[in-house]
Amino acid sequence: MLALASPLADGGIQLQVYERKIKILSNHRTRQNLLACNITDKNSDKYGVIGTKLPSNVPYKVNVSSAPSSVINDLTDIVSNSFAAWDAATSGISFSNAGTTSRNISRNDGQNIIAWNRLSRNTLGTTYIRYNSATGAVVDVDTIMNSRQPWDWVDPDSVNPDKDCATNNAYDTQDILVHELGHWVGLEDLYGANEEDLTMYGYGSKQELKKDTLESGDSLGAGTIYP
Repeated sequence: MLALASPLADGGIQLQVYERKIKILSNHRTRQNLLACNITDKNSDKYGVIGTKLPSNVPYKVNVSSAPSSVINDLTDIVSNSFAAWDAATSGISFSNAGTTSRNISRNDGQNIIAWNRLSRNTLGTTYIRYNSATGAVVDVDTIMNSRQPWDWVDPDSVNPDKDCATNNAYDTQDILVHELGHWVGLEDLYGANEEDLTMYGYGSKQELKKDTLESGDSLGAGTIYP
């Protein structure tokens, strides 16, 4: 879900807020699992751009202590893998780990954080993008994952994320984080019926793994912003 850009006190800086929602599916169990876990072969070149653009070097910090116990030991790999998915699709952009932070709320402080905190019940993650309204240049971007939801992680090297689903009854951290980082890159949520396999599809589901990997529309969108 996209909240309208709001002006901040800092002159010329605006804020965009993107919330990743839980997908409400039909009560038909087979159909629900199919959508959540398996690729639907609905190829789409669709993408939407926010109008923002990252600088060439993007340092980020992770609040490790805020992460759920179910993923805290794997958090370094999860975050690194998530940035790597977009690194391959964005020319001239370098993401660098700048260490840890105790921050677990979004502020215009240039830290560019990933953290967990309590969000509204039906939200999985929220990304806050602060950018120059005249140029679209991002000055600060933060992602807060919802500590009220169950989280786990399946190493994508151990499965085929586009064909397999997780056995745990939780949201896969990398699956959701790769989507949120797509907002960092400058891509909008998509909700079309033919866009369910795209990483930038606006809903997430338990056990889903397929958003670990970018599809054609995701890569095309990133390549358009960073040719």
